[in-house]
Amino acid sequence: MRTLFDVRIACSCWLLALAATGLVTIGVQAADGRQPEKVAEASELEKVLPGPEVRFADAQADEVPDFQRHVTPLLGRLGCNGRACHGSFQGRGGFQLSLFGYDFAADHAALWEANSGRVDQEDVDESLIIAKPTDADLHEGGKRYDKGSWQYNLIRAWIAAGAEYEDEQPAQLTRLEVLPEEIVFGGKGQQQTLRVIAHWEGGTSEDVTTLCRFTSNDDAVAEISEEGTVRAADPGDTHVVVAYDKAVVPVPVIQPVSDLVGPRYPEVATTTTVDALVVQKLRKLGIQPSAVCSDADFLRRVRLDLTGTLPSPDEVQRFLDDPTEDKREAVVERLLGTPEYAAWWATRFSDWTGNSEAQLNNVLPIRGVASKVSFPWQFIKHATQCDDAIFCGPGHWDSAG
Repeated sequence: MRTLFDVRIACSCWLLALAATGLVTIGVQAADGRQPEKVAEASELEKVLPGPEVRFADAQADEVPDFQRHVTPLLGRLGCNGRACHGSFQGRGGFQLSLFGYDFAADHAALWEANSGRVDQEDVDESLIIAKPTDADLHEGGKRYDKGSWQYNLIRAWIAAGAEYEDEQPAQLTRLEVLPEEIVFGGKGQQQTLRVIAHWEGGTSEDVTTLCRFTSNDDAVAEISEEGTVRAADPGDTHVVVAYDKAVVPVPVIQPVSDLVGPRYPEVATTTTVDALVVQKLRKLGIQPSAVCSDADFLRRVRLDLTGTLPSPDEVQRFLDDPTEDKREAVVERLLGTPEYAAWWATRFSDWTGNSEAQLNNVLPIRGVASKVSFPWQFIKHATQCDDAIFCGPGHWDSAG
């Protein structure tokens, strides 16, 4: 049976659809309601390669950097493939990279563009991806790293080794691990530094913290530095987001808004899994849920949420007079099958997308896929019943009667 929860998750389906295309991997965090006591076994951490800031600190390091695993993420960390620079839809200064570096082959080709001078194997230090970012006067985007730094050593070593990219067999990131998986602060000003480990197909694991991009969904609750240090601000709940390669991992950050935490939190009865998860989150935040609303309030709210309309007086009276215990579930089920529901939510999605892929520049990480992601979203379930017909797949409608 469908519930109101089905509607709440509808707005996230486009992201699931994008993940289904393989363009983006979504990191899913465990929801056991507990702060992890151990972020990882010591034996596992011992097998992790140190980060590039350690491995390329010496200019004479023997390791050859990998374009996908090291060079492209570093360009992202430096801001080169961001919206305000070469990752914008028109590029910058005749040089265009894919937004946030999700198209490795295209970016490699752009660096090797004939007569561009971006990669110069005859005189490595004259390569523009070294000469410009290390010179504030020469580079419109300002100085991005210093000569002799690990960033300089990494890019220089890659060019000196041939500036190659294995397009036919790209590396496969199997998991992006962020430690800790959840942060619960006890007060303003507290800090927690994240550690990010990339696990690759074949068994290699490496610390990539210094190659990741970090953002906060709400700086008023939690700020995060370029180095991945989270600082508590005001009480509340948000996520910091870690991006590397094709993985995007959200990390919950919570600071209770009251002292109703731990043993001081009251017992709250839950009847569904969704209710239990909601109360679990409220318990961490120190928020006591409101009492169950009246039938009249429920009908008004569910009508506005699902159809954008208010119930008629007759509908209100029928609902109030209904003695059945499952009448709230029944009204949700009924409203999900109405034309008003379809019209209301189609209008909302149209407002968000503009019904035009041209309006979605810099919304999705890859250009040209916005018009495609709706299909896996629509067909996540094999068949969806709608009024008197059943949609069984692309191009197939069968009568329900």
